[in-house]
Amino acid sequence: MVRKKGPVWDHFEILNNAVNSHPHVRCKYCPKEYKRAVPKRMQFHLDKNCAQAPNSTKSQSNMEKSLNLSLSKVLSPYNLSNRETDDIDLSPEDLHHLGYCYQRGIGTEKNEVKAFQLYKVAANKGLVISINNLGYCYQHGIGTEKDEVKAFGLYREAAEKGCVESMRNLGYLYQNGIGTEKNEIKAFKLYKEADEKAILMQCVNLENVINMG
Repeated sequence: MVRKKGPVWDHFEILNNAVNSHPHVRCKYCPKEYKRAVPKRMQFHLDKNCAQAPNSTKSQSNMEKSLNLSLSKVLSPYNLSNRETDDIDLSPEDLHHLGYCYQRGIGTEKNEVKAFQLYKVAANKGLVISINNLGYCYQHGIGTEKDEVKAFGLYREAAEKGCVESMRNLGYLYQNGIGTEKNEIKAFKLYKEADEKAILMQCVNLENVINMG
């Protein structure tokens, strides 16, 4: 029985049944073969040579380098000053989650400037929750200068696209006259709409759970 030494073996197919620790293997993502399997060589192949290998196969250090490279692209002044960010490898959702980690200091040092910039790129790519979070940054001066008028505009944009959290945030601004004229009637309508939408979403989620069961 072949003794597996780590997760790298999951990405290689054993081509013979020899009972030893260095069998003949082939990469599952390309034709590369090793007649004598050595985990370090196999991992190096996944990290450096196999273009088809998914990111989940990479070693931690290599993933960090790749992430830092992507971040340098995302946070460069060129990309931040233009809406043409389709060449960035990270998805809008990944950008948003990364921004949240920087904002809260989850798994990394807290960096509100990077959080703001990442939310901005994700928002430019159309992610509604990032538009909301960008508004929150402007409202409270997180990673940027405080600008309640911009916050109001971003909350309104996200609310019009169906974001429940933005409806509540927009209602709060109307209620307190922040970034706009005070309007308690509009605030009430927004709170009511947000609650109704949230209840509807909960009903849909409950129905999905019942159907799955």
